[in-house]
Amino acid sequence: MQKLNFSLLLLLFPVTLFSQISINDNDMPSTGDTIRTSNSFDVGLLDYVSTGAGYSWDFSELIPLTQQVDTFMSISETPLVYQAVFFFSSNLAQPIQNFETVPGYEVSEAYNFYKNSSSSFKMTGNAASLNGIPIPNKFDEDDIIYKFPMNYGNVDSSLSSYGMDVPGLGYMGGWKKRVNHCDGWGTLTTPYGSFQTLRLRSDIVQYDSVYIDSLGFGLPFYRNYVEYKWLGNNFGIPLCTVTDNGISPSITYIDSVRTLFVGIEPEQEVDNTVKLFPNPSGNDAFSINLYLEKTSHAVITMRNSRGGIVKNLYDGTILQGGFVGKFDLSGESLSKGLYFVIIETDNKVYAEKLVLQ
Repeated sequence: MQKLNFSLLLLLFPVTLFSQISINDNDMPSTGDTIRTSNSFDVGLLDYVSTGAGYSWDFSELIPLTQQVDTFMSISETPLVYQAVFFFSSNLAQPIQNFETVPGYEVSEAYNFYKNSSSSFKMTGNAASLNGIPIPNKFDEDDIIYKFPMNYGNVDSSLSSYGMDVPGLGYMGGWKKRVNHCDGWGTLTTPYGSFQTLRLRSDIVQYDSVYIDSLGFGLPFYRNYVEYKWLGNNFGIPLCTVTDNGISPSITYIDSVRTLFVGIEPEQEVDNTVKLFPNPSGNDAFSINLYLEKTSHAVITMRNSRGGIVKNLYDGTILQGGFVGKFDLSGESLSKGLYFVIIETDNKVYAEKLVLQ
């Protein structure tokens, strides 16, 4: 009998280890949640596309470049003007930490608003104060991010839209088409640990337009990108999200407090030395001093804290020995803050922080 029970245990163990999970509203963020995440980006070494039933994704080698803490609060904790607009349509607010700047405007008190229910988790709008003027933007049609219950094999879609007048600027409007495919389940491993997860791929087409009164014409912005999300039970937000715009995939994952990355690991650093100067730098120019033991093809890019490329600096051959390159940033209209200079050589990647002030 003991031998039979042991055999049954061996049969059941893989099922427990790779059990298929389901996601519902209890797995979404709640008022009072604070969740730390790390930001990284892919240089072509991470397989985030492959998926399937009982799949294992190994992202354990991700290197955190920046970190942030996502905070969620009740609608009643937001400014009164926002409460009046979103009180009946939303039950969750999230302060926006990394919002897009608007030339000539001071942006503050920025929030995203959500509605979590037993049937879906959706974004209902956003809001920000421009030069002290609060501007709530309640969507005409909500962006349904997830439909519940979420199970392997589910496919759904939504079309959201918005339109709003911006005092002193003009008019903003747009739409977003989201198609969700729950295309995998299994085990995800990140630097934070290993977790049972459900994988969701979202194909997104987004169109935004800004009409500027002073110029008398509009500026269209068209985007086509894919979001890959790995969701687990009781984590509030995805364990990992990869956003692929076809140029520079960015990665965000739940993490613990870490010492942030300032260069590559020692075993990768044997024959590469990189220095940036001046650093911190102004918005006009900076130089890179690079030493290579071997002649190599090199691609040098400047990226923001989300991993997005803001400037292609160099693409060509660097001869063995020292290389000094001076790069002009004038005319780029880059915001002050933290950036990363990424140098990709033959089989090596080097990253250095650059602070613009």
